[in-house]
Amino acid sequence: MKKNACRLPALFLITAFLLVSCENDIDLFRKDQQKTYVVYGLLNSSGSLQQVKVRLTSVTDAPADELAADSSEFSAPPGLEVSVQEWYRQDYALFRFEPVDYDKQPGMFYHTRNTVYEARFHPDMDREYKLIISNPDSGDLVTSKIVPVPAPRLGSPTWPWIRYNFSDDKNPFNIRFREVPRVYVYLVKFTIRYLEVGFGNDSAIRESSYVFKPRYSDNPPAYDALRESLGTEHNRFMTRPYTYSIMSQVIPDRDSLLYRKLICFKVSVWGGDQNLRNYTELSDKFSDNRRYIFNNINNGIGVFGACGFSSCDGVLPDVEFMDSLPLHALTERLRFRSDLHRDGEFTIPSRPDDFITVIREIRNE
Repeated sequence: MKKNACRLPALFLITAFLLVSCENDIDLFRKDQQKTYVVYGLLNSSGSLQQVKVRLTSVTDAPADELAADSSEFSAPPGLEVSVQEWYRQDYALFRFEPVDYDKQPGMFYHTRNTVYEARFHPDMDREYKLIISNPDSGDLVTSKIVPVPAPRLGSPTWPWIRYNFSDDKNPFNIRFREVPRVYVYLVKFTIRYLEVGFGNDSAIRESSYVFKPRYSDNPPAYDALRESLGTEHNRFMTRPYTYSIMSQVIPDRDSLLYRKLICFKVSVWGGDQNLRNYTELSDKFSDNRRYIFNNINNGIGVFGACGFSSCDGVLPDVEFMDSLPLHALTERLRFRSDLHRDGEFTIPSRPDDFITVIREIRNE
């Protein structure tokens, strides 16, 4: 079994889509007292890493503290086999998933093994995918079938490592994207990347993110294999006070902090299929076990959904916005300096000559 000390990648994190897939304190006890497979997985068309998480419900009616003392019964069986079939007409290719151990996460069931099954392949829009989870020892078979979705079309921002105006209240910074086929729910994520320097000159690069409320689509454009089909345009305007408010909400106070320097912002737009829309809507309405009502797993519970994402990294704010960070009531306590952090760690990707010129001028301000 592979061992990975990193946290579960952003795919599961944004994942407001897979909110409960990473929780260790969810209620996995079922009143019917039968072992049930709990499956959470995503088929990501915007990357090669595909992930599935498998758990088991409990057959023990015991207090939570007793279950937490020995939570091994929630873990998937060691010999579990996870794979995905890629179907095209009457033929299919098979992708086998390998178990990877990630760092355990805080929560009541902290000692639960945090195993994720992973494979690397790029989904094809013209194929269907069938998840197969089998237990050779017991003969259990769990399945789910979906089709992939394309990435949302991000219209703004699009160019990295150039200045964007966050100070113009009449024309505020705008996150713009278009609907695409098969996508029924969209999540916009705004990430702040910054450097923290302590009084002992110890430093760390950190990220804080804000995920906006989901946007739903009832009638996405029809899929066409020969040409791109785009639907309704969505806009998320971020005025300067609103951007201050987001930074104030997601960046924590630190008493031992000398100062912070902003590196950049990052914008990501995720799109999910009808399965993820159903699941997300229930998660919005309920915080208890009612959010698990939706299920597209055969012989189990959970969700196997399709997603795609578009992003723009290296969004730099204008000079006026930077100058205002140490002064504004909402951000002064965050101890940001008015200059951007720039060093050798963050290299500028190659761009056409005209953009290279613009970027060079900005970096030499």
